[in-house]
Amino acid sequence: MKTPFIDLHTHPAMKPLGRSYYRHPGENNPNRNGKDSLWYYDPPTLLDKATNIVTTLTKFRQADFTSLAKSGAEIVFVSLCGLEKGFVINKLGTRLVGDAVANLVTGLGKKRIDHVQAMPDYFSDLEMEYNFYRQLEGVKYKVDGDWYQYKIVSSFAEIDKEYDPDVKTIFVILSIEGAHAFNGGLQLAGRTINEKEILNNVKKVKSWDRKLFFMGLTHHFYNEMVGHARSLNAKVSKFCDQKEGMDEGFNELGWKLVRQLLDNTNGKRVLVDLKHMSVKARKEYYRFLEDEYPNEIVPLIVSHGAVTGLRSFEEKVEDDLFNFGKFQPDDINFYDDEIVKVAKSGGLFGIQFDERRVGSETVLKKTGPNLTRRKMLFHKSKMIWNQIQHITEVLNRHDMFAWGIQCVGTDNDGMVNPLNGFWTAEDMPVFDSYLEKHAYNFIASAQSDNLKSYNKMAASEIVERFMHGNAYHFLRKNF
Repeated sequence: MKTPFIDLHTHPAMKPLGRSYYRHPGENNPNRNGKDSLWYYDPPTLLDKATNIVTTLTKFRQADFTSLAKSGAEIVFVSLCGLEKGFVINKLGTRLVGDAVANLVTGLGKKRIDHVQAMPDYFSDLEMEYNFYRQLEGVKYKVDGDWYQYKIVSSFAEIDKEYDPDVKTIFVILSIEGAHAFNGGLQLAGRTINEKEILNNVKKVKSWDRKLFFMGLTHHFYNEMVGHARSLNAKVSKFCDQKEGMDEGFNELGWKLVRQLLDNTNGKRVLVDLKHMSVKARKEYYRFLEDEYPNEIVPLIVSHGAVTGLRSFEEKVEDDLFNFGKFQPDDINFYDDEIVKVAKSGGLFGIQFDERRVGSETVLKKTGPNLTRRKMLFHKSKMIWNQIQHITEVLNRHDMFAWGIQCVGTDNDGMVNPLNGFWTAEDMPVFDSYLEKHAYNFIASAQSDNLKSYNKMAASEIVERFMHGNAYHFLRKNF
């Protein structure tokens, strides 16, 4: 069984690129049986699943192209995401102990860790990952009796045209996670940020043969341009310090970066992904758009987010009585007033399949490992439904169409703690079926009585919009 879906945020190259350092660094192995291939199939074993449940570490592949083909993936937004030095030059040092911890957390391999520790810049790493994807573009592989390929596209027209009917195509759209990729935040390499270099690197990326559609301005550590939100849990924070720049806003270079990204000369605008930005930076960005684009609506994107369940940063009140206490209030997640802004802009809100983000501690305890498989699948998928439902109720209260921004943004292979039972992309068809149960239960219950007439729709349509339709229509309009 396959389910057509679109994933707004995933990292297929992170693990195979890391493993390429054991053969030819940066070479995407055309032999799909090699661990350094984007097509290498590594589904989790029972031991892998047990290890993830106990330790939250995910060392198996989640978004390799074989799993994506098996699942029915139609379009995936791949996130180019250079590993930050803050992960590998840390409180435990760069010797074996530090390397062992970093390798355990990332699953990338010690040779990749050693390279990141020693490399003098991030931009060459970004270019290497871009080229890693380019190398096997259009190469055909047989999966379950059918031929598949992936194609990196630069416009919706490339998705919409006819291809060889005997080969199924997974369309790839490029994004970047973190402006450190342009060579910011290299203090640990002894480098001072250079404005000319940063802006020149942006120019280079906007001149790539394949279009960059959107990018997140921040990631886990300070890039000397834009402040980030706290993102690391207590275990990881013991050896990775992300305090510098945390909760700060934009500086002057940060605004120059944004203006250059949003410059739409030759149709090459790069949209901004709000994820990982501090609350202060997000608020500054909203004001920036109001001031500098008063006659244009620039879509707001959350590629892999979750809700706090709170009205706003200033008013930390829960208006959602049905889901009271079910969400993580950390401000890396998004407030109700921000959900409204995303909808008004015609944007998208990708929901992250990471247990650490989508459920409160209370919910996580109730959906723990001591469940039958059927109950586990039901309760874990319900955590995503709670997110969808909350966004719906917020928009419905504001007299807006309530089902139009929610979409899939798994963050698979991005060091996530996946929903138990929905370990990889291959599990998306099962997730789809469970999600429809939750949608049906909601529509059939008294909870849906408050929906405006234009927000009442069939469970199947709600799920199709989340899995595919909302992102597809967004691309048709904006890509």
